Amino acid sequence: MTCDIIVSKQNGKYIARVKEWPEVIAEEKTREAVIRTVKTKLLDYLTKQVEIVKIEIPLPHETGNPWLDKFGWFKDDPTFDDLQAEIAAYRQEFDKAKE
Repeated sequence: MTCDIIVSKQNGKYIARVKEWPEVIAEEKTREAVIRTVKTKLLDYLTKQVEIVKIEIPLPHETGNPWLDKFGWFKDDPTFDDLQAEIAAYRQEFDKAKE
């Protein structure tokens, strides 16, 4: 499992927070120590303090939310990957034009 850790330095101390679980925080004198500590705290948090459960939400056919109502429409479309590639190419072209 890979997690993003946000490390900052304040008042001569390093503070680390786990991006996905902001309640897991560590504070130490060095960067290396704070990373070790937050890693230990995260392991403890995920194995002893909380339970991660996957659930399935059965949505009605029409939710009134346009994003959810269209979700999954293209799952069997053989051209969907081509569309995604076109979108990515357009974004790269647009970003280059902005620079």
